[in-house]
Amino acid sequence: MFFEQNTSLSSSSVWTVSQLNDEVSRSLQMNFPPLWVGGEVRGFTRAASGHWYFTLKDATGELSCAMFAGNNRRVGFIPKTGDHLEVHGQVSIYRARGSYQMVVDAVRQAGLGTLYERFLQLKEKLQKEGLFDLSRKKTIARINTKIAVVTSLQAAALRDVLTTLRRRAPYARLIVFETAVQGDEAPKEIISALKRADQSDVDVILLVRGGGSLQDLWSFNDEAVARSVAALSKPVIVGVGHESDVTIVDWVADLRAATPTAAAEHATESVDVLLKELAQTHETMRYVWSRYWTENTQKVDSLMREIPDPAKSLRQANERLTLLSQSLSSLMRSQWFVKSETVRHLSASLINPASLFLREKERHDRISKELVSLIHDKLNQNERARQSLMDLITEISPQAILKKGYSYVTASDGTFVKSAESAVKSDNLQIHWHDGQLEVHVKK
Repeated sequence: MFFEQNTSLSSSSVWTVSQLNDEVSRSLQMNFPPLWVGGEVRGFTRAASGHWYFTLKDATGELSCAMFAGNNRRVGFIPKTGDHLEVHGQVSIYRARGSYQMVVDAVRQAGLGTLYERFLQLKEKLQKEGLFDLSRKKTIARINTKIAVVTSLQAAALRDVLTTLRRRAPYARLIVFETAVQGDEAPKEIISALKRADQSDVDVILLVRGGGSLQDLWSFNDEAVARSVAALSKPVIVGVGHESDVTIVDWVADLRAATPTAAAEHATESVDVLLKELAQTHETMRYVWSRYWTENTQKVDSLMREIPDPAKSLRQANERLTLLSQSLSSLMRSQWFVKSETVRHLSASLINPASLFLREKERHDRISKELVSLIHDKLNQNERARQSLMDLITEISPQAILKKGYSYVTASDGTFVKSAESAVKSDNLQIHWHDGQLEVHVKK
C-alpha cells in the first residue's frame, strides 16, 4: 500500500533506510488512527527528561511505548512493572532504529473504561446545566480569618493544610469537619460535612484530599457531591489529589487548586506580604503627614507675615480720627464765620431791625441745628469706620488664627522653630495654642 504513496520509487529502485521508514510511518498513520490498547507493563523506566518508556505485553506479543513528559504529567499515578494498563496513542516508527512503537498520550488502569465514560457523561450533563459557568462562581476573599476544612483526620492533605497555614497565615482560625474521602459511604459523609461547614461561622470552605487512582477519587466525581458543592452559600476551594488529578467537583467549585497546599495558599494571604504592605502604608502616611505639616507650617508663616501690627493699625486709625475731628472743627468755625458775617451785613441794612433780627435768628437757629446734625452724622460715620477697622484687626490677629486649630513652636530662647530639622536634640520647646502652651523635650 505504501508504494502508492511514492510513485517516484519503483520495485526495482534501491531505497534508502530513511525512505523506507518514512513510507512505513505514513502508512501506519493512515491506516491506524489513534486507538486504545491494553496489556501488562514490562520494563518501565522514567528518563531524566521526564519521558516514560515501557513495553506493553500480552500472552503472545508485546508493544514498545513512549509517553512524553508533557502528557504523562496529566496521569494521576506512576505505572510500574506488572500493572495492567490501557493506553491511548498513535502507532508510529521510531526512525532512528526502524522499530515500531506507540506514542502514548493517555493512560488509565485496565477496567476503568466504564468509570471514565460515566465521568465524561456526568461532566457533559452538569456543564449543560450551567454548573461550571464562571458567572455563578463566588469570589474568594484575599484574606480569610475563619477557614473550614472538609477532609479525613488521617489524610495527608490535612497535615499539608495545617503546615501551610502555620507558616503562611498564623492569623487564620481552622475548623475541621471530619469525613471519609473514599469508599462507598464517603459521598454521604462529604455532603453532610459540607452542609455543617456551610452553616458555621466561616469565611471559606476547603474540600481537600491527597492523590490516588480514579477509583480512590471517585467520591469527588459523585453527582450528589457535585450538586452539594454547587449549592453552598460559602465560597468553596477544592484541592483534590495532585496537579494532574481532575474531578467533577473541581469544575463545580468556586476555585480549583492543584493540591491541598495550594488550596490553603489560595484561601489566605502570606503574613509576610501583609506586614510588608503595612510597612509601606505606614511610610506613605508618614510622608503625607510630613508634607501636610510642612505645607501648613509655610501657610502659617505666610499669614503671620501678612498680619499687620495691631498697635500700628490702631495708631493710624486714631490719627485718621484726629484729622477728621480737626477738619470738622475747622468746617464748623468757617461756617459760623460766614453766617456771622452775613448777619452783620444784613443787620446794617435792616429797615425794621426787630423784624429782621427775629427772621435772621430763626434762620440762624435752623442752620445751627443742621450743623449739629451734620456733626453727629460725621461722628457716627467715623465711629463705624473705626469699629470695622478694629473688627478686621481682631479677625486677623495671631490669637484668632490660633483659635482655628493652628499652633506654633518656640525654642527655649524664644525663637520660632519652623521645621523638624531646626529642633536641637535635648532642647526644651514650647508649643503654643490659643488657650495655653505646653513644654516638650526633644529626644531625637
